[in-house]
Amino acid sequence: MDTATDDTAPQGRCKLAACRAPLPPAGPRGGRPPEYCPDRTWPGGKTCKQLAAAQSALHEAFGDAPGTTLDSAAGDFARAADALATPLSELHTALEQVRGQVTEELTTAAATATSARTDAAEARETAQLAENARAEAEQAQALAEQARSEAETAAAEARGEAEQARAEAEQARSERATALDAQHRAETRAAAHEATAAAATDRATTAEERAATAANELTQARERIAALEAERDALRSTLESERRTHAATEADLRQARDTAQTAAQAAETRVEQTQNHLEKVQARAENAENRAEQAETQLAHAHQRATDTAADAATARATAETLTTELTQTRTRLRNLHEILLEPHETDEHLRNRLLSALLQDQPEQPPDPEETGTPPTEGAP
Repeated sequence: MDTATDDTAPQGRCKLAACRAPLPPAGPRGGRPPEYCPDRTWPGGKTCKQLAAAQSALHEAFGDAPGTTLDSAAGDFARAADALATPLSELHTALEQVRGQVTEELTTAAATATSARTDAAEARETAQLAENARAEAEQAQALAEQARSEAETAAAEARGEAEQARAEAEQARSERATALDAQHRAETRAAAHEATAAAATDRATTAEERAATAANELTQARERIAALEAERDALRSTLESERRTHAATEADLRQARDTAQTAAQAAETRVEQTQNHLEKVQARAENAENRAEQAETQLAHAHQRATDTAADAATARATAETLTTELTQTRTRLRNLHEILLEPHETDEHLRNRLLSALLQDQPEQPPDPEETGTPPTEGAP
């Protein structure tokens, strides 16, 4: 590493590392040859010897700092600042990317949660519709049962009326048999009267009267028979009508029974379908709730990541601000030192004292060590 002066410089050249110009020969009187250029001046009116003294003071103040001159030290600081600015820029870009990703994740999570809530609402609405359908199916089944009961009641009444019609028909047959028997007895009686009419003259008038009476009775019997036959025909017609009515009633009953059974089966099928649909809807609702919980978990994770990223960004900003402040202070100190070096000084000792004063004055104050002062550190102190 180069220093301000080079003791190993060849004889006859300036010991200032930035100069190394040939030196004039010694005078005629001899003596010690000069170490620096006696006539050369640098910007600010500084000689090689003054610059070498200033750089030696800087070397004593800063130690083995990189670079051999003030310009090289400033360049090192500038390169360090540029090297620090690049990671800070990359960190800022990364933070912007993370912010974009977190924003996108938050938007996606919010959209997912909204979709899950919408699916859950639709599932609840579908479940309500399924419950309504089940209630309607139960009501239809109750109506079918009521219709079936009414049809059975009507069939029972029709059977009773048919039995009554059969009884009346049997009674009519019995009355007809009685009339025929009476007719037969009347005819037998008339024949007996006619047989005895010739033998009993005195009984002829009575016989004739009795014959006339018998004839009248026969006529009445015949009329009664005709009426009974008409009544029989009417009863037959009524019986046939009742039979047809009974058959129609039985057909209606069978149709009503079949309709009720079909309606009951359809209601049961609809109830089963409704139950299956309700189970599917409940499964969808559970899936929607699970998706909502997952979306909320992802949203919480995204919020946590955003919080951590914001904390890291705040720490990085604080570090960058601290480094920027230190860099500004260092540049200010270098500028002050450069101004001191450019000012004219009477002696090198005076220049060295000013440089040391400036260096000591610009150093930041350090807090006292608690171990040296014997006082315990305050809460929150590093």
